[in-house]
Amino acid sequence: MQFMTRRQFTTTAAGVCAASSAFSVEKGAGILREYARDARLQGSVALDGSKTSVSWTGPGSAEWSVEAPKDGEYEVALGYACGEPGSQVELKSGESSVTTVTRPTAGVFQDPRLNFELIRLDGRLKLRRGSNTLAVNLTTPNGKQPLRLSSVELTATTDRKNVAAEQQKARAARSSTDWFVKSAYGVMFHWTAQSKPRHGAAKPYADAVRDFPVESFIKMVRDTGAGHVLFTLNHAVPHCPAPIQSWEKYHPGMTTQRDLIGELADGLNQAGLRFLLYINSPTFAKITEGPGPFSANVDAKRYVDMHREILDEIGHRYARKLDGYWFDSWYQAFQRYPDIRQDLVFQACKVGNPDRITAFNFWILPCVTPWQEYWAGEIGSPGLPPASRLIERGAGAGLQSHFLLFLDAPWVHSKPETEMEAPHFSADRLGDYIQECKNRQAVVTVNLGIYQDGTIGPQAAECMAQVRRKIRGA
Repeated sequence: MQFMTRRQFTTTAAGVCAASSAFSVEKGAGILREYARDARLQGSVALDGSKTSVSWTGPGSAEWSVEAPKDGEYEVALGYACGEPGSQVELKSGESSVTTVTRPTAGVFQDPRLNFELIRLDGRLKLRRGSNTLAVNLTTPNGKQPLRLSSVELTATTDRKNVAAEQQKARAARSSTDWFVKSAYGVMFHWTAQSKPRHGAAKPYADAVRDFPVESFIKMVRDTGAGHVLFTLNHAVPHCPAPIQSWEKYHPGMTTQRDLIGELADGLNQAGLRFLLYINSPTFAKITEGPGPFSANVDAKRYVDMHREILDEIGHRYARKLDGYWFDSWYQAFQRYPDIRQDLVFQACKVGNPDRITAFNFWILPCVTPWQEYWAGEIGSPGLPPASRLIERGAGAGLQSHFLLFLDAPWVHSKPETEMEAPHFSADRLGDYIQECKNRQAVVTVNLGIYQDGTIGPQAAECMAQVRRKIRGA
């Protein structure tokens, strides 16, 4: 399956400076993570173009320097994708080792190389406090593409109970996704500072916000039959179409006088539609110029505090008219900030509406935080139908099933003087996929390309009208 991700479109998200070793969701939770992009490679293994995984084509090894907080035994899990099982893998640190044979991974993609899972292994490694060397050796590869590895996770056995308690606490804090399931499908719009009009010169962002036609936009949404709307607060640059004071504090001149978010929340609420906000977290934390989406003077604590401050204001401002969040590029945040307090960010998402639901996007990689309700599900185009409402196996295991597709524009229509891109799949295919997901209580969100004036392409409009008639019956 071929599709374009936001990481490919948003060039600022590609240069993340990853930490060499990472703790888990909570500081001191006892989990260490090593990421593919930090590995030293030898043999028939190479870093993928996305810089999120390493792929073996023959015998080879990936090696890391691991800083362990204490002496002891550590349980091991591998985040990997595998379509040709049967390769023997050895993990080695010092005199200790763990061996395993790769198994086929499961997920929603027809291409098995995209179906990442977090696979827990039998056996334990011994680490000493301080610096250790960890090696993953593929000794007997099977097939042409035997293994694609994204991360190695090490959990101190003495911290296993604390980790399990933290996971249970997170699950207990989740809000119901019943309304999301009832929605069945919704639409998303990457309406950003990069959005271009169908013809003519683009307006400055603040002027485009001022002129955005809320009433006709909501009518267009109703014509699609969508039950919910996911709308971008920011994307490749830290703009914000509302007078959010905390956002203005960190990004002077990037907010607007008109509260477009508030007007959309009001209008969609009156129309009986649910409203969610998309936020690209690394981008909004870029408060100084420099390479990559993260500012050098934003550490883990400040990163979390920025989220809490901004989400507190947004939550109080829109209260129950804002039903959810979809946070992008979150795997990069984990790589950048090993000690991130995900629980505090999650709690801030509930301000003003304790029933609000949240997803943190790890793309196709295993979700390593339980502090969320639904899988971000960035799959691009219809994949294999889900097995059940809660994902049993795959990158989003344990979360509400949800899938994010793009129908026409590759997320943002950013090309001036061009017609909207043609749909990538037919109304029949999309409608059948949504119906299959609906039957299993899974949710689909379809990104529609949008012009700067708030209109969509006529082909997408007709496609969604056919989907509406198939799914809603009217």
